[in-house]
Amino acid sequence: MELMHQPQEVIHQKYRILDTLGQGGVGITYLAQDLESGNNLALKVLSLRRMTDWKKIELFERESQILSQLNHPAIPRYLDYFKIETDNDNSFYIAQQLAPGKSLAELVENGYYFDESEVRYIAIQILDILIYLHSFSPPVIHRDIKPQNIIRGDNGKVFLVDFGAVADTYHNTVTGGSTVVGTFGYMAPEQFRGQAFPSTDLYSLGTTLLYLLTKKHPSDLPQKHLKIDFIFQIKVRLSPGFIRWLDNIIEPVAESRFSDAETASAILQGNESLDNYYIKKPQKPDNTLISLRKNNEKLQIDIPVKAFNHKINFILAMFVLLGNFLILMILQEALQYISFRNFKTTFLLMCAFFIYFIITFTVFKMYILPKLSRIKITLLRENSGYTFIFQKWLSFLLYLNYKRKLNKRNFFKRLKSIKYNLTTNEYRWLKAEIDNFVKK
Repeated sequence: MELMHQPQEVIHQKYRILDTLGQGGVGITYLAQDLESGNNLALKVLSLRRMTDWKKIELFERESQILSQLNHPAIPRYLDYFKIETDNDNSFYIAQQLAPGKSLAELVENGYYFDESEVRYIAIQILDILIYLHSFSPPVIHRDIKPQNIIRGDNGKVFLVDFGAVADTYHNTVTGGSTVVGTFGYMAPEQFRGQAFPSTDLYSLGTTLLYLLTKKHPSDLPQKHLKIDFIFQIKVRLSPGFIRWLDNIIEPVAESRFSDAETASAILQGNESLDNYYIKKPQKPDNTLISLRKNNEKLQIDIPVKAFNHKINFILAMFVLLGNFLILMILQEALQYISFRNFKTTFLLMCAFFIYFIITFTVFKMYILPKLSRIKITLLRENSGYTFIFQKWLSFLLYLNYKRKLNKRNFFKRLKSIKYNLTTNEYRWLKAEIDNFVKK
């Protein structure tokens, strides 16, 4: 790629270009000097003329906005943002503190071998950064953690750089953003669907650590059941506990990973037992068709229409439908032969039918209708508390749309009303997930 600026060239009457730090398809990062302070810095440049995707401008501006709000010792400090317009091009610039050291990718390429203690230390530092980023409201998601974006100094301290793919959960879960941003191999599966959660960054961290331990790109590692099978690819000796920790953080299903960086860090440093975490963590039942999506602001449960799991349910459904039909026919015939002057007989007949109707209606509502319905439960975390939305569809017809401020007693009563549509394990799993969401 042709360089946009040459060494010794002065930009914006303030920054002198010294060297090139890195470059991509449309952008270049330069080593530059601030002419006022004399300090070296990183100057990232995006060229409009070389751009084929206008989304990159939005991402670049978002990177600038996010960086200006951050204040963490392991994130290079934001210094300046400006643009320069010429007859041939428009260029956008971000000036940022220079991160001393070499990228993890460069170290591996130069033949450096990381042992478990070094990889652990890197992981703990990155998790500390993620705890900070995810503590924002909404959380800031980096979305592009990889060896090239982690700079390690001679003292072992690391910096997280390149927030060009940065996003917050508002843009990705509330407005339904669908832009796929990240680096193949290090991207969590949900990123291919345009989604990003705090645990998305954990997956990228896990695959980055695998690169350090195997010296192989994650996409080149074997897979088993859509999950990276790394155990026989590791170049160094690892403790069983660290292997189990790595195995969790690279789970392809977001709900199966550590829920947040704080938990992952506590377990990695031995402040919490991984076994206790698994005991407390709700386990998604095997072969369930229920989908559950969650982030810090929203928990959404989608329960599809279910088939009748047992013959007795099918027989019961047929009995109710055919029984009601026969009773209606009998009632119609009986009323034709019974004189309405015989009030007592007519009254008793109508009462018997009414009781039968109540019984069959209750059976239909509790056992049959839920299995014919699609159910959606949404919990929203708001400043004033929690709101839940409870919806039911019969085919395309929305026949129940219930929205209230959360009262846990009433809510779980509502959840219990669909218990007959769930297996015991599904009900326990959903109840535990809801409990954990509300407790956060």
